[in-house]
Amino acid sequence: MITGTLQKDIPSLPNLDISRYENIFKLYIVEKGSKDSYYYYNILNKVTIPDNIEQSLLGTISLNKKLPWTTFSYQLYGTIQLWWLILLVNKPKNIFYAEPGKQYKYFLPENVDAILTNILNQVNR
Repeated sequence: MITGTLQKDIPSLPNLDISRYENIFKLYIVEKGSKDSYYYYNILNKVTIPDNIEQSLLGTISLNKKLPWTTFSYQLYGTIQLWWLILLVNKPKNIFYAEPGKQYKYFLPENVDAILTNILNQVNR
């Protein structure tokens, strides 16, 4: 078994878009012969967003209806892939839906690339 390899470092696997949460996980490779090898993610790694975020990086929004995090992500960023970034900055009790009537923080779209790059740089250390 080969451990601790990021997907981007395995030429036989596709590169992931920078927005994908899977980028933070290292892959384990179980080799059972050239055709029987398989990969799995070590999901014990995680990203934490500090509570003391520079406020100029953030926006806030109040929802008037219950939304899945993926839909919320699409409405803010035009992709469902950044659901995890909204979830991590808000630390909600409900991990499946954003609830109506609550204020939610989100990273302003113009800051997302820099934030994702920073997160990936931390993972690659």
